[in-house]
Amino acid sequence: MSEKQTKKGPWTHRFLVHLFTFLFAVLMYWLLGFVVDDIGRWQGPIYSDIEERLLDRQLVERSETLNEDILETGRRVSEQQSRQSVLSDSTDASQRTMNQLLDFQRLNLQKGVTPSEEEQQALAESQQLFLANQQEYQLLNEEIARLNERMRDLQEQQRDHDEQLQKAREPVADEYEVLQRRHDLKVAALKLAVLVPLLIVAVVLFLKLRGGIYAPMVYAFGIATLLKVGLVMHEYFPTQYFKYVLILAALIVVTQALIALLRAVAFPKKEWLLKQYREAYENFLCPVCDYPIRRGPLKYVFWNRRSIKRLTVPQSRTGETDEPYTCPMCATQLYEKCDSCQAVRHSLLPACESCGTAKQPPNGSE
Repeated sequence: MSEKQTKKGPWTHRFLVHLFTFLFAVLMYWLLGFVVDDIGRWQGPIYSDIEERLLDRQLVERSETLNEDILETGRRVSEQQSRQSVLSDSTDASQRTMNQLLDFQRLNLQKGVTPSEEEQQALAESQQLFLANQQEYQLLNEEIARLNERMRDLQEQQRDHDEQLQKAREPVADEYEVLQRRHDLKVAALKLAVLVPLLIVAVVLFLKLRGGIYAPMVYAFGIATLLKVGLVMHEYFPTQYFKYVLILAALIVVTQALIALLRAVAFPKKEWLLKQYREAYENFLCPVCDYPIRRGPLKYVFWNRRSIKRLTVPQSRTGETDEPYTCPMCATQLYEKCDSCQAVRHSLLPACESCGTAKQPPNGSE
């Protein structure tokens, strides 16, 4: 019996080992994330500095001047429209007052009453105010029309100037993109300079300690580091390049896993063989060829791996003795007499169930 099979510990202990392994992986991933984020805060190129260095300052100043003129013209139009609205209300009030005075004088004339000087003066003042308001309203209309014409002219100039400014900013945008790309590559190189050595350490630890008691910590550290390296590469490397890196890495992992599985089948380890033998004996099947082990009460019964759990085992016949048994399909001896107690024991398991005598189990079958 191997040491690994005898030191699994209770289920609570195994659960806590898996739980703390998961927490270790999460905390390691967070720690690497903090380091990578701090490196990513390295300041890159500033667009305004590049624009100030490459762009004609007169174009920028002309754009600012046009914007200010448009805002000022719009403000003056709003002011004139507000004055015109107030003047319109005043004109309407003057017109109503004048109409009322005219109606009042008309009624007095119909009655033969001559209007007084005060009434005539009030009517004259109302007429003058109405005419003055009308004249000022017309002047405001002309001023608003002039300002609107200037606004249209300024907006047309601004459109033309924006086209010139857009063309002038194209080299600035190209220069910024080049500098930003260089900065990203430097940041990516610095991040990978921190992560890749850790990944190499994880690989070395995996190769040396993957079968030891600290294997869960090695797996957690390696997975956290590998995930962070993959995310950094995905963030900074172009998609057309990253997809090949990802596929090649996946091919390497799958190839290694396939080779390991094929080697495990061709050259199985002792622990794997014992597990295979144990499960086969529990299902009353030959560990080598899966042929049913028909001995004792199961001599005339048929079953397979799926139906064994529903199988009702008949009772043993009185006086029936336990004898050695060889698989009739692959000729593998499955039960033999123990050298110590002469009881029939499992040939492919390490210990005799009667006396406990251990022997070295076979590494495989022909």
